[in-house]
Amino acid sequence: MEQTDLNFFNSIPWCADLLQDRDYIITPTFSREYKRSTEDSLFAETLKTPNTIQAALSLYRRPDNGAKAITEARMLLSLGSGMNGSPHALHGGLIAAVIDDAMGLLLTLNKDADGNPLTLSTVTAGLDVQYLKMVRTPQVVLVVVQLSERKGRKFYINGRIEDKQGVVLARAESLWIQIRTSKL
Repeated sequence: MEQTDLNFFNSIPWCADLLQDRDYIITPTFSREYKRSTEDSLFAETLKTPNTIQAALSLYRRPDNGAKAITEARMLLSLGSGMNGSPHALHGGLIAAVIDDAMGLLLTLNKDADGNPLTLSTVTAGLDVQYLKMVRTPQVVLVVVQLSERKGRKFYINGRIEDKQGVVLARAESLWIQIRTSKL
């Protein structure tokens, strides 16, 4: 986590309130970290500018006592106008990409039987996005994702983008599939 991003979000009252919630733990936004393999280059390079996603901060809900799985993650994102599809509105494809990225974070936070992040062996099989209201830019939004169910190699994850008043701007349902290690 970059200290400048933490300072940025702490300077916004509604974000600072979220960051004070003891049920949530701040975690790195892994997709914003440069990787030599070029993995995550969309979010680590292309969308990491003052005019795209200026700042990002991720959190996850502390698991209940005895629980191993992390079932909820959040991302605070400062969206700029460099990703607009129409005047002052985030492009719909980027709305889907932002939600998908947060879902990937949730799986990264969870580990497989060998202790590896689940994202090393999972892929998005389907993502159904409902665009409820325009995601205006520039603004800071909250992306919330929750693991709703796991059936064997299938992970069902729901997500949403909210504005500072908690109005849901977009929501999504997804299916992620864990690829058999013999196929990797």
